[in-house]
Amino acid sequence: MKNIKLSILIPTHNRPKYFERCLNSVISQLNDETEIIVNNDSNDIIEISHPQVKYFYNKFNSLCEIYEFLLSQSIGDYVYYLEDDDYLASNFFNIPLDSDMIVGNYYPTYSNKHVIQFSTIYKDDLIDSNKFLEKLNKEDLQLSQHIYKRDLIKDFMFPKDSNINNDILLTIHAAEKSQTIRTVNKVLYYQTVDAGDNISFL
Repeated sequence: MKNIKLSILIPTHNRPKYFERCLNSVISQLNDETEIIVNNDSNDIIEISHPQVKYFYNKFNSLCEIYEFLLSQSIGDYVYYLEDDDYLASNFFNIPLDSDMIVGNYYPTYSNKHVIQFSTIYKDDLIDSNKFLEKLNKEDLQLSQHIYKRDLIKDFMFPKDSNINNDILLTIHAAEKSQTIRTVNKVLYYQTVDAGDNISFL
């Protein structure tokens, strides 16, 4: 069996068309060291058949429970959460997975203010946990900016709710356990708002 370097974890809820766009953005550039794990709690998607994609249809009471479940099904050395209304940038798999965490930029299709801000913080650099936490802007943190080494978060106690600050708690947990963090001045993904609010139970 091929070693799985990266697990891309996709929760989807009542947005089959946006999910299709999201998944195709991954499959179109997929390498053979990556697995994709999907949980659809509304049973409304058309499965795109691919040997590296696994589908689940479990219902949970909170978004964090979905995150925890997806993580438990993954076997990659690294994990990456991608929400169903967002999609990968075309250069995603060019980013080296050689640190405890990899942190990149994203491009929101509704504004460019974050690109300017994050480009000044997240450039090509290898930093330690303290430096990252000092620069961390909690107000603008986005979960899909971060690729986590799986061992860093497998023991994270996910809250049992859907609070937006849970993304911050997960990222801080991973950063505090990291020895090295690579920041890259590349866009990892496109964050969109054309599907309305982010996937949520709120």
